[in-house]
Amino acid sequence: MLAYKAFSSDLTARMGSGHFQFEPGKTYEEQECKCAHNGFHCAENPLGVLNYYNSIDDRYFIVEAAGDINQDGTGSRISCTRLTLKKEITRMQLAALGCEYMRRYPEREPENGYVTQDKGRCSTRSDFVIVRGKHPRAAGVEGSWLFLLQEKKASKEIAGIYPIEIDGEEYKENTWYGLRGGAVCEKRN
Repeated sequence: MLAYKAFSSDLTARMGSGHFQFEPGKTYEEQECKCAHNGFHCAENPLGVLNYYNSIDDRYFIVEAAGDINQDGTGSRISCTRLTLKKEITRMQLAALGCEYMRRYPEREPENGYVTQDKGRCSTRSDFVIVRGKHPRAAGVEGSWLFLLQEKKASKEIAGIYPIEIDGEEYKENTWYGLRGGAVCEKRN
């Protein structure tokens, strides 16, 4: 199954009482897997990896989790006996994939503070915020990304995903943006 994994900037990850060095494209194997104990950990929800590695300098990969797979009900965390690093992605790609995950599974609870309901703000350059709701609105600093997820009127299903890069030109810093008629527009706080 495809999943997501985060690493420190040097492509190491905590494993047991130490650190394990990974390389892109390689397959790694362990004898057994049990979440929070052994095996290679990753997450089904892209945003789930931010619970473990959340520095701007961390690295993110799409991985293939195979062999024996164990889930313990802590978010979408899984442990597996065979792991292959398939493709490195950026932090913003991780956010976009997280939005798509929410579109596919609208009833699942968010796993961290990057998803807010109705209103949110990103105050860190090169970072993001995801806002869900019937009328989502968000603001950010230059260099940040806002993802507005508009829910359908009668459910939590996602009707549309609207990414906004605060570039200082088209989209201004510390300005609130929302949706009107399926288009991004400025909103009052």
